Amino acid sequence: MRLVSLAAGIAFASLVVPQAAATAAPQSSAQAASHAAASSGQERPVQKIILTRAQGEPTQLAQAGLETVNIGSGHALTRISRATLQGQGTSSFDPSQDAAILTQPLSVDPFLVTGLSWSGKDSLASGTQIYIRVRERGEWSQWYLTDGDGGAGKDRVDGHNVRGGTDPFVTAGADAIQVRVTGKESDLPSDLEVAMVPENPQGETVLSENDLDSVPAANTDLNQDSVQENSPSFASQIESSPAAQSGEGGEAEFSAQNTDVDQEAVETDNARSGVITSGVGSGQARGLNGTKLARAFPATVQPNGLPVAVTSRSGWGADESYLDWDPEYFTASHVVVHHTAGTNNYTMDQSASIVRGIYHYHAVTLDWGDIGYNFLVDKWGRAFEGRKGTLSSPAGKMVAGAHDQGFNSGTMGISMMGTYQSEAPSQATLNTVGALAGWQLRRAGVTNMSESAGFRPKGSNPKYRAGTYINLARISGHRDTYPTSCPGDAGYSKLPAIRQIAQNGAQDFQSASAANNRPASYTVKGAIWGLWNDNKSLMGNPKSNEEASAPGVYQLFDRGTAYWTAQTDAHFVGGKIFVEYGNQRYERGVLKFPTSNEYSAGSGRAQEFQGGTITWTQNSGSHTLRYGTGIANAFRELGGAKVLGAATSNETRSGSGVFQVFEKGTAYWKAENGTHFVRGRIFDKYGSTGYERGSLGYPTSDEYAVASGRAQEFEGGVISTSNSGTYVLRYGTGIANAYRDLGGAQVVGLPTTAETPSGKGVFQVFEYGTAYWTAEGGTHFVRNGIFGAYGASGYERGFLGYPLSDEYSAGSGRAQEFEGGVITWSSDSGTYVLRYGTGIANAYRDLGGAKVLGVTRSAETNSGKGVFQLFDKGTAYWSPTTGSHFVRGHIFEAYGRSGYERGGYGYPTSDEFWSGGSRVQYFEGGRIAS
Repeated sequence: MRLVSLAAGIAFASLVVPQAAATAAPQSSAQAASHAAASSGQERPVQKIILTRAQGEPTQLAQAGLETVNIGSGHALTRISRATLQGQGTSSFDPSQDAAILTQPLSVDPFLVTGLSWSGKDSLASGTQIYIRVRERGEWSQWYLTDGDGGAGKDRVDGHNVRGGTDPFVTAGADAIQVRVTGKESDLPSDLEVAMVPENPQGETVLSENDLDSVPAANTDLNQDSVQENSPSFASQIESSPAAQSGEGGEAEFSAQNTDVDQEAVETDNARSGVITSGVGSGQARGLNGTKLARAFPATVQPNGLPVAVTSRSGWGADESYLDWDPEYFTASHVVVHHTAGTNNYTMDQSASIVRGIYHYHAVTLDWGDIGYNFLVDKWGRAFEGRKGTLSSPAGKMVAGAHDQGFNSGTMGISMMGTYQSEAPSQATLNTVGALAGWQLRRAGVTNMSESAGFRPKGSNPKYRAGTYINLARISGHRDTYPTSCPGDAGYSKLPAIRQIAQNGAQDFQSASAANNRPASYTVKGAIWGLWNDNKSLMGNPKSNEEASAPGVYQLFDRGTAYWTAQTDAHFVGGKIFVEYGNQRYERGVLKFPTSNEYSAGSGRAQEFQGGTITWTQNSGSHTLRYGTGIANAFRELGGAKVLGAATSNETRSGSGVFQVFEKGTAYWKAENGTHFVRGRIFDKYGSTGYERGSLGYPTSDEYAVASGRAQEFEGGVISTSNSGTYVLRYGTGIANAYRDLGGAQVVGLPTTAETPSGKGVFQVFEYGTAYWTAEGGTHFVRNGIFGAYGASGYERGFLGYPLSDEYSAGSGRAQEFEGGVITWSSDSGTYVLRYGTGIANAYRDLGGAKVLGVTRSAETNSGKGVFQLFDKGTAYWSPTTGSHFVRGHIFEAYGRSGYERGGYGYPTSDEFWSGGSRVQYFEGGRIAS
């Protein structure tokens, strides 16, 4: 088997780049300017869309998905009918059914966190449900049913919040959203609005219909996990004490009780790589490729005896100007575990931004004044400080949060960043949650992390009234204190494991760390060995044995993963490209196995796979092109990243098509036209016309070679470029239409000048002719031999003036008519100009010109007292006494036998005419009939 060396000509630069947070992709095309700023990491406002007014009546935007009528102006929404939506995709789910609100699928600036809030009441009316779907990386998610109220907020005796809201919904970076609210329109809450929080929020902006574009979106299914999770029939997992049931407020005696531990749940959930996560957010955890995650972390701290490193508020970039809630500390000997809502697709480098988004949503949108949780833990086990004062809380106490309405004072809230209804949290997440829970409970004097103990909520919620005495597990799920399924069925099933980690955390972490730090022995063999042997410094040491993944194998190394199949051979995937490959589900996703090693592409890197290509640049991050789509296929056929460089944007909807920006061109796709790239000087000129939204519209051809330059066709015209310059011909104008009708660049070549005014018209020079236009005569090209004679006569400023016809076939040659005469040409007799106002030219015109008499065969020739001139189908004679007359056919033959004008008949004195069934013509010397 051939062994591939990566050393020769392949730098593998990205493999040694630190795993820093990936920069979101800006758009370099002018059309993508608004998205560019939103994706560049700079501060952007939180976008809001108003769905109901003060009395609960829905806005027009809120019900636009139920209409087919255009509203607004400017960038007004183009209505996409319900039938159109249902006709796309394969789902049978009808979002309009029972909907009081259904927005259109709306394109917005990129955001990470979204949620809906309302005024007047905490929870929604019975029967009112809110659904969200978002577009991530060009794909629409399923419809997610949100919780009715989130079960969070500050503790209040009456259980009332100033503003109600759903839990924050976490995305992996979305750029479009659609909202559905079912139930009675009369039950809609007041001032309902959806907020979309970007990665660096600053301020807020309310979007009107003129700020929004609707986008086509295939119908998608309902996410059943979210329906199950937010079912109104969800039953409580615990029961209140007899004292609570009787409504008594006295102290009931409870002894601490052990909560049964599910030993199977405690066992490590190995990742698909087989690498066990030994760290707990300290910077020593290992991901699927064995790479230390510390370099992807913001700065971490470990104060107050914390067993794990935590990213502080300053580390993840909390804007303390939002803070409007002074810390209050309470004895806290219980921990409540939560999860977030969302698609679970976020990447490691987005975690800190998501925390910022949740902070803004809690503190500003819901007006809590701070984030609700004490800690947040991402999928990789990294911990983030939440509520202000959490890290500095005195031993045994904890600052009150807003994570569990009624139970905030006296508990510590930890939220696992992910939705864990059917998908279980990672072992890294469980390790960190358990470590943090154990830290707090030990400081409160708790020695048995699996016991239950009495607790009185300080505020009321729909499940418990303030002061009710209940028996609550030291480490509980949110569903134990509130009518919700949080932290999801799969998350809740891991509470026994979290309790055991909390109980034995210090010892377990030390032993696990020591075990993972001991050198391990792994076998590298076959083609992967050959690859590794040539590239040890780039790949690092093996971190696993070969693992089967049909139809091939993979093996983990320090800096990535090696893959092999019989069809593709062995290739290494690492660095930023490996992160994106993971987002596409590695070799089990649409990309399948790699078919090349990573290589330089433009200013970045690229790698090819069976199902597509991944590109990466420092400024625009990673992008995946999936073969089978129009743009990706065209990208591959044109030479891929080696020719076009890396992608610098995602596919972006624009009008009835999409475009995607690359370093060396932009791809455009439209159903009617297919996919075409626009590049170089043609692209620059295209930009000056407004790109696809300008007069030229979308391209209808690829760029092609013509004579001395290149040309490309568009819906509204053609752009050409050569050493003479780059020019636009817009269809709908005379010269451009004539150019197209004649066959374009293939016939008349490329333009060498722009349109130039001259007298009453304009002209434009092309390689193989010149186009002329006047209002009276229209547009006509003058070319070849006729053009030379036209130039000798002074072009349009000479006696011939502007052309009145295109060049046409005439007898043995070609002819073209002008305001002041006619020019004829043939290959054997050459080119002649007949100037109107002279006898022969006038007679030629009056008899039908070249279409009747053919082309000129000679110049005017002196003979005796007059002149003659030969044509294909006759000879013209002129003298001062007889005028101009043509002699043709049989009469001309008889005239010739008598010596023509020098014979007895002399010059003709009439034209040929019919008389008594014969053709007759008179001459100075007599009459000839035939």
